[in-house]
Amino acid sequence: MRLVWILLGVICLAALYFFQNPQDIPHIEKLSSEVGITKKTAHLYKWQNEKGEWQYTDELPPEGIEYEKLELREDENVLPLPPKLGGEQ
Repeated sequence: MRLVWILLGVICLAALYFFQNPQDIPHIEKLSSEVGITKKTAHLYKWQNEKGEWQYTDELPPEGIEYEKLELREDENVLPLPPKLGGEQ
């Protein structure tokens, strides 16, 4: 039981530290990625069906269809920029 209270205290102190020093959060994120702790990544496939409609799936498309493999991180925006903001037209 004592160990639980110690862990709870450490977590509370860490939360208080980052609440008071938010500028240190990017440094911790960089350090965690260097040691192998990363954000979740989804692997998707982008391809066109016989009607020319774009398909996004987590399974390979039917054999013989060209596709693009996408890796989307949970901490990034996956929506393309609109043309007015410099995106593809």
